[in-house]
Amino acid sequence: MEEFFQVSWFCDDETNNNNFVVNKSAFVSFGSKPNEGFGVSSYGNVSMNRQNMNKRMIEFLKKNWSPKNGQEKVHKHMIKERIRREKQKQSYLNLYKLLPMGTKNEKNAIVQTATRRIEELQKYKENLKKRNDEIQLILAQSNQEEEEFEKAKIKAKVGYPICGVDSMLEVLKCLRNCGTKATSIQSSFSHQEFSTLIEIETKSGAAEIEKAVQNTLSEVERNLYSSRNFYKSI
Repeated sequence: MEEFFQVSWFCDDETNNNNFVVNKSAFVSFGSKPNEGFGVSSYGNVSMNRQNMNKRMIEFLKKNWSPKNGQEKVHKHMIKERIRREKQKQSYLNLYKLLPMGTKNEKNAIVQTATRRIEELQKYKENLKKRNDEIQLILAQSNQEEEEFEKAKIKAKVGYPICGVDSMLEVLKCLRNCGTKATSIQSSFSHQEFSTLIEIETKSGAAEIEKAVQNTLSEVERNLYSSRNFYKSI
């Protein structure tokens, strides 16, 4: 048996030695063409391969970072949207505080009520401007008169006035019709009383002018009171 194994082992060695060819040297000459390996095809393509590797690395990083950047964008968008809604809510709340009592605390109700209120204020502003222009015109016409008048002060008042502006406008018309020029006017408006102190220049007696102004003031208030009751009854 030992001889058999020795002979078999010897035969195997001879067979392996015949099939295996050993390279005499692991080195090659300097002028020979280098072996092509991973990432290098030739000396002239080294820089190109480096650029390709850089591009691949950038694409790899983009793929890995894109979900994170996308999440950050979504998070920032959510924060901005939340801030916008908070500002909008605060704006509605500030507007709601300016509206009359009984207004519903809803967006549509707030906007509709505010719109109606703005339209009412605009109309009221236009009416006041017209009345102011009329008063300025009356005063300008009074100042243009060159005749000398007697200077005096007259007083007039009425309780619980309906509209002090309308009453004052009628008082000035009364002075103009009487040929009297008003040089100074001091008026006091309240719910309980409307009073006025007027410095005038007149040819007539101051007492007569004062009586005419008082009668005019009372008549105007009666007419306004009757008109208001008439509209309420409709």
